[in-house]
Amino acid sequence: MKEKIIGIGTEKFFKEGFHKTTMDEIAADLRMSKKTIYKHFPTKEDLVQAVAKNFMQIIKGTIIPILSSDKNAIEKLEGLMNVLATTFQKISSKMMDDLRRHYPSRWDEIDKFRTEMMFGNLTKVIEQGKKEGLFLDYPTEIVITIFVSAMRSVVNPDFILNNNFSLKEAAITSLKIMISGIVTEKGKKLLVKNKRD
Repeated sequence: MKEKIIGIGTEKFFKEGFHKTTMDEIAADLRMSKKTIYKHFPTKEDLVQAVAKNFMQIIKGTIIPILSSDKNAIEKLEGLMNVLATTFQKISSKMMDDLRRHYPSRWDEIDKFRTEMMFGNLTKVIEQGKKEGLFLDYPTEIVITIFVSAMRSVVNPDFILNNNFSLKEAAITSLKIMISGIVTEKGKKLLVKNKRD
């Protein structure tokens, strides 16, 4: 029952926005009373938190296998780009802005999560790429900090809404620019080869 509520909640929140969606609408979609929902989630914020946590777990469950695979560093980053592209197709910039404005503590959780995911996992990929001769030997801490800063600045409701980009376009373009700044000649050849395949 809890998973069913989270599933419908996710659908409604992602489509209509967190603030606009009411518990009455969620109850109607589930064909159950609000009382039943409140047994599992005493407040709307509790449901928003559960939806955000569930979404983060799904993302983590998709990204970790890619980054833990035996693929080379370029293939791992391309896999990450594909996950981001698929994920950001489901999320609107208005929804992100809605979450940040009306549920700031949930927004902070998501921001912390994406920062930790990037620092923890991309560090390994950058180090791997340097060993494979695919990435230039820049200090990893600087590379990762630039990656994280760029993603936080560009994949951000203010930037998206003020510049008329989709989240997907902003995220993928940022990653492409950053990857092109660290690849070696060997890495470039692999990128070109992967585009042909």
